[in-house]
Amino acid sequence: MARSSISKEERAVAAATEVFSRYGHARTTMGDIAAKAGMSRPALYLLFPDKDAVFAAVIQRMDEQKHREIRAAIARLDGLHARLLHACKSWGSHGFDLIEAHPDSADLFDLRFPAVRKVYDNFQSLVADLIRDQVKAAGIADEPEVLARCLVFGMRGLRETARNGKEMRRLIAVQVTMLVRSIDDGS
Repeated sequence: MARSSISKEERAVAAATEVFSRYGHARTTMGDIAAKAGMSRPALYLLFPDKDAVFAAVIQRMDEQKHREIRAAIARLDGLHARLLHACKSWGSHGFDLIEAHPDSADLFDLRFPAVRKVYDNFQSLVADLIRDQVKAAGIADEPEVLARCLVFGMRGLRETARNGKEMRRLIAVQVTMLVRSIDDGS
């Protein structure tokens, strides 16, 4: 019994991911999600109390998947710059590319949603963990979490000014390089 409900929940989250990615939070209905998942609206409501709960599950799933991908990739890379650059390009470009393809998907990155704020917190923690040893070795007064926050939300600002995905990745590379050089210099 529990196995089938997990299967239905996963199917609903996968369907909701497609629908929210294309139409965003505002334009998506529980009926849209249920139809895409091949279930009735009442069946969907048995799994999730409302659209916000489904949205939070989608955001959490996307975050977990992206973090697994990033961690697996950076484990094979050498050096802080390469690891940080890959993590930031992968995380920051993903959203940019999705929004470029489907403008309504910007809701998936809207900080008004608690689940989205959690995604930013999670990535900020990953960045802080990546730079922690270098920051400590350089004797920098700022905590790694502060530097990570500047980088993460700086990338968010870059999204507003980048003209396309290629430029977004280039701007992220510049930002990562500036942070790594400042840590290496210890200034």
